[in-house]
Amino acid sequence: MATIGLIAGGGRFPILFAESARRAGHRVVAAAHVNQTDPALEKAVDACTWVKLGQFGKVFEVLKGAGCTQVVMLGGITKARFFRDAWLDALGLQILARLAVKTDDSVLRAIAGALEDRGLPVGDPSLFLQDRLAREGVMGKREPTEEQWADARYGLELARAIGRLDLGQTVVVKDRVAVAVEALEGTDACIRRGGELAKEGAVVVKAVKPTQDRRFDLPAVGPDTVDSMKESGCQVLAVEAGTTLVMDLDEMVRRADKAKIALVGLR
Repeated sequence: MATIGLIAGGGRFPILFAESARRAGHRVVAAAHVNQTDPALEKAVDACTWVKLGQFGKVFEVLKGAGCTQVVMLGGITKARFFRDAWLDALGLQILARLAVKTDDSVLRAIAGALEDRGLPVGDPSLFLQDRLAREGVMGKREPTEEQWADARYGLELARAIGRLDLGQTVVVKDRVAVAVEALEGTDACIRRGGELAKEGAVVVKAVKPTQDRRFDLPAVGPDTVDSMKESGCQVLAVEAGTTLVMDLDEMVRRADKAKIALVGLR
């Protein structure tokens, strides 16, 4: 049994990870972010300390002091908020001072590097979440039309292309035209913007970045993604199979079927 440190952002995945790791016999100690992490995480882990964005020194002290032998970073931290609201401690200032370009991956790699320099190796959380990776094919009752399949395949190529530039993981496509591309605003905002521009019938595609460091920022979807699509009039969600994390698949499929939205996994 190992003691695993969990640096938790928002969403359900920190909770799902903690549940899976503890079922496997591991102890999980969390550093949770105020106003980002779901408070329900406290009941899913062995110990939980709340920190503010940028308090990396405190994160290190908590996890190292608890005897963690490895750390995972899981759950979204709103990038726009990070640069607006972060309370940087001394270690946080050191990390940002190293960055020439503040892309998602460069920031996360800098954080991981600082932890590893201090004896806390950062691992791949998906090793504990294999049963939650998207499968290939149709995942609900509704199947895309031929036109929507073509948009999904084009969108997958486009999502991988923007991923190489570290811009984001999500695109919205209609009639083989890129309607919206994810950048700073995040997936749900990209979906809403794409739906507004496309009016109706758009295809949302999410894929792992080709140079993705699998220790963090893996693509993820869930019931809330379907809700955003329903509000925006988007009709197909296509994700990269085998790499995209899916939370609460049954509930996600139920909502998609009710909203007449097709869910598919592509390779």
